[in-house]
Amino acid sequence: MRDTRAIAWLKRACLIVVSVYLAIGMIAAYRALVQVRSFELQSPDVLQPGSEVRATVVSYARLPLDVRIELVQDGHSEIIAVQRVPNNEWALLDPSTLELSQTALLTADILNRFAEGKAIVRATVIRRQQLGRHPSPVVREHVVNISGPMKSDRLRVAGEE
Repeated sequence: MRDTRAIAWLKRACLIVVSVYLAIGMIAAYRALVQVRSFELQSPDVLQPGSEVRATVVSYARLPLDVRIELVQDGHSEIIAVQRVPNNEWALLDPSTLELSQTALLTADILNRFAEGKAIVRATVIRRQQLGRHPSPVVREHVVNISGPMKSDRLRVAGEE
C-alpha cells in the first residue's frame, strides 16, 4: 500500500526538519564538550611597573567560562586578573563564537611582592561541566623575568620616611 502524495510530502518534510535538528544538535554537543576555540597569552619577557599581560580567549559561547591571570614565583602565586566570558543568549542554537580579552596592568605594588628574577605568568580558562563531563582547565604559561628597579625604589621610599 502506497502513501498518498500529501503523506509522502509530509514524511519528507519531517525527515528534513529532524535532519536539520540532528545536525544542529551534533554541532552543539561538540561546542559543549570543547568550549574553548582558542586561547592566547601575551606578555613581555621582562616585567616592570606598567607592563601589560593580556589573555585572549575565543569561546564557543555555549557556557560561561572564567579567565584567570596569575603571576607565580617559587611557590608564591597571586591572581592579578579575573573575568567571566558570558554565553550566547540562545546558546544551543547560536553557533557564533565570542572573543574576550583580559588585560592586567602590573603595578609596582604587585611586583614588589615578588623577588627579582624568573617567574611564570599563567593564564587559565576554567570550563564548566556539560553533558556529565567536567573538562580540565586550559592553561597557557609564559616564563618572564621580574626586573629589579622597583626594589631600589622601595628602598629609596623607605629611606625617605
